[in-house]
Amino acid sequence: MIDKILFGLAAVMIAEGLVYLLAPHALEALLKALKTLSISARRKTGALLCLGGCILLALSL
Repeated sequence: MIDKILFGLAAVMIAEGLVYLLAPHALEALLKALKTLSISARRKTGALLCLGGCILLALSL
């Protein structure tokens, strides 16, 4: 089980690293756009992303 957790963590780190490596300007623009959203909109976005991740995880099992 720990190997699956480490695999998932490594996959997230690779994906995050690729964004910073390949598209730093796009990431900067995204962060500026996120700044314009209200706190409640950011929380809703975070909740949707979390829910989507949980659904993908459930489907992969």
